[in-house]
Amino acid sequence: MQINGLVLGKYRIEKLINNGSFASVFRAKEEFTNRTVAIKVLPKSIYPTGRMRYLLTELSAMGRNWGHTNIVSIHTVEPGDNEYVAYIVMEYVDGPSLWQLMTVKPPAPSLAMNIALDICRGLTAAHAQNIIHRDIKPQNILLTSDQIAKISDFGVARILEATTDYAGTITGTRRYMAPEQYEGNYDYRVDLYSTGLILYEMFMGGFPFRGKTHDEIQVKKQSEEIEFGRKLPDGMCEILQKALDRDVQARYQTASELYDDLDCIREKWYADTARQTMTSQSNPAIQRATLSEHRKDLRLSVEVAEKIELEVFGSQKAEAEKQKQLKLEEQINVHYDQAIQSIGTTQSQRALQEMQQAHRLYLSNVQATKKADWIFRHLSDLMVPPKSLSTAKEVIELIDRLPVDEISELKGWFDKHFPSDEPSEVPSPVDSGGLSTDGSTGSDLTPQPLNQQETAPEFVLRKLHEVVKTPHEKSAARTRQSAEEYAQEGKSRRARAEYKKLGEFYRKSAESFIDSENWELGADCYARARLAYTAARRYARARLCAQEAGAYYAMLADSLERQQSWAEAGRLYVLSADHYAHANLWEAVNEGLSRATICYFNVAENARATGDLSVSYDYCDRILTISKKMKRTSNAVAGARKLLREIENLFTAN
Repeated sequence: MQINGLVLGKYRIEKLINNGSFASVFRAKEEFTNRTVAIKVLPKSIYPTGRMRYLLTELSAMGRNWGHTNIVSIHTVEPGDNEYVAYIVMEYVDGPSLWQLMTVKPPAPSLAMNIALDICRGLTAAHAQNIIHRDIKPQNILLTSDQIAKISDFGVARILEATTDYAGTITGTRRYMAPEQYEGNYDYRVDLYSTGLILYEMFMGGFPFRGKTHDEIQVKKQSEEIEFGRKLPDGMCEILQKALDRDVQARYQTASELYDDLDCIREKWYADTARQTMTSQSNPAIQRATLSEHRKDLRLSVEVAEKIELEVFGSQKAEAEKQKQLKLEEQINVHYDQAIQSIGTTQSQRALQEMQQAHRLYLSNVQATKKADWIFRHLSDLMVPPKSLSTAKEVIELIDRLPVDEISELKGWFDKHFPSDEPSEVPSPVDSGGLSTDGSTGSDLTPQPLNQQETAPEFVLRKLHEVVKTPHEKSAARTRQSAEEYAQEGKSRRARAEYKKLGEFYRKSAESFIDSENWELGADCYARARLAYTAARRYARARLCAQEAGAYYAMLADSLERQQSWAEAGRLYVLSADHYAHANLWEAVNEGLSRATICYFNVAENARATGDLSVSYDYCDRILTISKKMKRTSNAVAGARKLLREIENLFTAN
């Protein structure tokens, strides 16, 4: 069939979508309505009289499920001509198949959950029409641009009321068949087993049964236990074991039953996020933004999400009240214990004071509290107070009579309650928490490059302030200049104090920008705060700021990745990983680098598709450079190596 050719005088062929064994599928434009459709072309050479049952079954199955959100709809069937039996005009799905998606990387858990729920909805509708699909596999799950999953290709479906020999045949893709499907004696539950295999692949990133041949895989399905090589979300392991049970009776009995269990896990995920967000984030605006984003990811309705949030809020409030009550009882017991000890040492007035404090904790009424205070004051006035020390000399004499261990304890108390105002000295390498890569150079604060790999934070801050664009940077530049001047005069402690002041300024600026939802400036300020605190030798604070910068850079990168701004998203993921490294959060480092390689691989693939081999080569080279720093490489690394070889071969051929 010719591209850009006109079929039946009204369908303009635009692109070949799929070329299968029994039919080819083209994207076409309906001339009269300007509607994009998919046309399945059925050659006469492939569909003799004996094979027409496939066509009739598919048409009947698709007709019964017309208009369902999760099943590819059929628009019409056009009569064929000399070369073709017929043209099936269908709904055009504008995204990839699940198989194409998984060849790049396993979908994120939220997307995998949504796809699984869509498949269950589609199967529920098909089974209600007495239709067994018999060939559920990733290639037959199509995704729209909005990532809605649709079941396609009912060419080997079985309609239960049909009485033809074909209804009892062994058919489908052997890799995704249920154990009983090989024997020809089966029902709807084979579709649920196939769905379980897809679930396993999405969440585990691999197939549960390995074998060189289909016969080996078949044997393992009937004999081996399911293995889980990685940690799964709570409850998912049990769902997979039940969906893939070789015993049909122990398996899920209906698609709606599987849907309900998956939906429970989805709601639990949202509840966990709501609980974490409400605990860690006090800003209501950020809470709403975070939960709204997560609700959209999980495709939960507003009503369901709000119900879960209320339940979480209620449980947290009850827990807070419980903890408050436990703390109250603990405080009261402390006062009672002190009162008893005071009575035992004949300190009657101290005993009364402790009793008063204990009783005050019980009283919530203002008037009752005032009355209790009056009573205890009146009783205290009746007590004979002990003779108090009146001079410093008497105090010193009393201390001299104390045992050595009690003097040491007293010294510790003074150090705690009256700390020295002197700035802390430079910590030892152990105290620095491994942040020497920030450029810590001892007591010499003169800004200078350290070596080719690392640069002193003082030097970086100076370079950043060479061009001051925003108002808040003017004040920061003055503070940094003051720190440098002290350092050049040899006043190291004052220099560190100024750098600490600069760090505090940037940290507060970051919090202000984050509160106003300007995450980019917030992340930049946290990054600069890290540099300033490192210059001040405040390594613990530097690590905290590095962690915050890494988190917000990752959030920005994730947002850009969703918008398919691959290059910028990749750059921010690398920046996020760099800051996580300064915070010693190595799992987060590997995650950031992994996602950066995926984004860069998308850039490389797009450039390769448009013929820009130089850009494609450059981004593949970046991916391989990043991979040297990763603990676990991603699929994008293997893809980059393959794409590099293809580009090199093209250059060699030319």
